Amino acid sequence: KSHHRLLSSSLIAQPDATGVMKRGHHAIRLLLLLSSSSPSSSLTLGRVRALRALGERSIQFARDGHYDRAEALQRRVLNGMQKHGHPDIATALNNLADTCYLQGALEEAERLQRELWSFQRERLGDGHPQTLKVMGILLPVTLTAQGRFAEAMGLCSEAGSQMDEHLGEMHPHTIAAAALREVLAAHVQGTFEALYSAPPPI
Repeated sequence: KSHHRLLSSSLIAQPDATGVMKRGHHAIRLLLLLSSSSPSSSLTLGRVRALRALGERSIQFARDGHYDRAEALQRRVLNGMQKHGHPDIATALNNLADTCYLQGALEEAERLQRELWSFQRERLGDGHPQTLKVMGILLPVTLTAQGRFAEAMGLCSEAGSQMDEHLGEMHPHTIAAAALREVLAAHVQGTFEALYSAPPPI
C-alpha cells in the first residue's frame, strides 16, 4: 500500500548524538500549544500552520512505526480542523485512516474513509478526482483487506464508470481502479489463487 505525502517540518530536530530528540519534543509541545490557543474563536493562520506541522510530524511517526503517537496527533489535527470546518479536514481524515489501516484497525479506517468520501462529495462533487479516488481505490482496498470482495468490487466498478466519464481512460486513478477491479474479480470468481500461483509458461 502506498503511503503518502508531506515533507517533515523544519521545526522538528533530528536526533542528537544520544539519540534523544530533545528539540523535537519541545517543538511538538510548542505546536500543540499553538494549535489549541487563539485570542479568538476563529481558526487563525498561525493555528492552521501549527496543525499542519503536527500533521507532518504524525506522518513521520507513522513511517517510523510509532502508530499510537501518530494516531494521537492526527486525531488532534482532525478535531482542530473539524471544529472550524477547514478544507484540510480531507487531509486529516485521509492521514488518520491510513494510520488506522496500518495498525489493522480496518473498521475504523473504513469509517474514516466513508466520512472522507462524504466530505469530498459535498465539497468537490461526485465527479472530482479526489472524490473518485476514495470511492474507487482507497475504500475498496480497505474493504478487500476485510475480505469483503464483492462489496469492494461493486464500489470499484461503479467508481470506474464515473472515472471513465469524468477523468478519461488514461487518468492514473482510472488505471489504478481498473487494475484493482481485475484482482477483485479474480477473488469474487474464486480464481485468485490460480491466477497468481500458475506456473510460468515454458
